[in-house]
Amino acid sequence: MFLRFTSTHIDEDSHQPQGIFVAAYPLLDSGDLDPVEWKVLRELLDWFKENLPSPPDSFYASRAIFWFKSNAHESISRVWQMIYLLKSHAYHIEVYKCPRLGNISYENKFQVAAYPSDRDGKITIR
Repeated sequence: MFLRFTSTHIDEDSHQPQGIFVAAYPLLDSGDLDPVEWKVLRELLDWFKENLPSPPDSFYASRAIFWFKSNAHESISRVWQMIYLLKSHAYHIEVYKCPRLGNISYENKFQVAAYPSDRDGKITIR
């Protein structure tokens, strides 16, 4: 199972809902967070920067969609912390679930990047 956490804003490159990180960085820079919220969000984003591997520089992902693997428990737990913070600032967040992705172009222990495909399993939204 794969999970994707998104805001309702549409990404200009992929034409898909923006991922949770794309939503979090503008909030961090907006000035709308109180000092405690800013510190919490900054620490969460720093944790992901240190612990979530990134694709190599040669990876071109203009339309690739990143999904967490369902067994990436610590990462998903921290994503939920970000979601609670984003929701408290009027962001609407959706969770997409997909049992299989048919066009994976990058993979690590915690996540995959995949291009939308007719071979994808049924995607459900929560």
